[in-house]
Amino acid sequence: MTQGSGALAALRSRDYRIFWCAAIVSNSGNWMQTITVPYVILRMTHSATWVGLAAFMTFGPALVMGPIAGSLADRFPRKHVVLLTQGLMMAAALALWVLWITDAATPESIMVILLFSGIGSGLGIASWQSFIPQLVPPEHMLSAIRLNSMQFTGARAFGPALAGLVLAEFGPSTAFLFNAISFVLVIVALLAIHPRAVERPDAVPRLMEHFGAGVRYVRERAALVLPVVTIFVLSFFGTSVLQLCAPLARRVFDVGEAGYGFMVAAFGGGAIIGTVCTLVFGDRVRRSRLAMIGIVAFATAEILLGSAPAYAFSLVGLVGMGIAYMFIAVSLNTSIQARVDESHRGRVLSIYLMGLMAGVPFGALVGGVVADAAGLRGTVIGGGAAVLVFGVFVALNFDAMGPLDETAAETESIHADALLTSQPPIVGAD
Repeated sequence: MTQGSGALAALRSRDYRIFWCAAIVSNSGNWMQTITVPYVILRMTHSATWVGLAAFMTFGPALVMGPIAGSLADRFPRKHVVLLTQGLMMAAALALWVLWITDAATPESIMVILLFSGIGSGLGIASWQSFIPQLVPPEHMLSAIRLNSMQFTGARAFGPALAGLVLAEFGPSTAFLFNAISFVLVIVALLAIHPRAVERPDAVPRLMEHFGAGVRYVRERAALVLPVVTIFVLSFFGTSVLQLCAPLARRVFDVGEAGYGFMVAAFGGGAIIGTVCTLVFGDRVRRSRLAMIGIVAFATAEILLGSAPAYAFSLVGLVGMGIAYMFIAVSLNTSIQARVDESHRGRVLSIYLMGLMAGVPFGALVGGVVADAAGLRGTVIGGGAAVLVFGVFVALNFDAMGPLDETAAETESIHADALLTSQPPIVGAD
């Protein structure tokens, strides 16, 4: 089998193929909304702080819902959870459309709808990620995970680019409506597929006890803790700056709606390139090395974005950030999925996603306030410098991401040795 056929092996499965195609359209619509909201909020308020608050309301609820989401994914059929939460998000998108076409939209009303949409996303995302391995044979799991990352990043490129064009030609209402309609495709796809069954416990403890067991499972394994910490740092200091692209486009580079859309699309385009690289070369390069390369490259590209003397240079920086982000994210995600047992998969992925979801809204909120007080360029450059400092810290203290290269057997052996010798796990020593 060639490397290319192995990388695309998951697409041979009918159910995965149907879900993958529907997901890329739906996620493109979701990114259209994610890009449209900061644009309309900035137009209404002329405040980067309000833009940061919108990002917080979009992503923040997922952090609060994390314990519930993880427990739901390990208690109930994940397909059913995804169906219900996609329906809630579709209703929120329709509400945004109705508000806008009736001229009833205010910053406060948009925040309320974003809250409900964020709750739906937060409750469903762990089940979505845990659901992916059930659509393919076990031997195709890593291919499925990488291709799932590719469809998310493909949507992240196509959605913002389309949003920029739609905003320029038709206005925000069309973007909101497209997103609402796009959820129908995922719902139809879910009804048409039959995921592989997984064993579920007959009886589980109360929610917080159940989630607490998942937290202990993660804390005892360095190969799981390190990805959680890394994705939080990268989200807080790195990808959260994408929420500042609207004020960057208007105040720094003086480009219109289409230029703003292409700024965020540049990150998505770079992410597609990065995902393709991981599909082709991912099995030939150690995850630790790929992640370290990604951290250094991301920090460099983010600093370039903040110091760009012209609009074209900002696009170069964003493309570089997108490529580097996928080097890191795919390495972290595959490391986790390959090591977690099925009974803990939902809760472990929920904890990982809580790290991501905490970083983006808090980073955007803090970044918006800092940008209003100290300037947009300095805020972005400072974020890149922080990512670089973290990379140096990991290189010196965690064997340059070495735990990501452990096999599942090695991870459990290290955990067992720590228990037998009554020593704290590797990551427990501060």
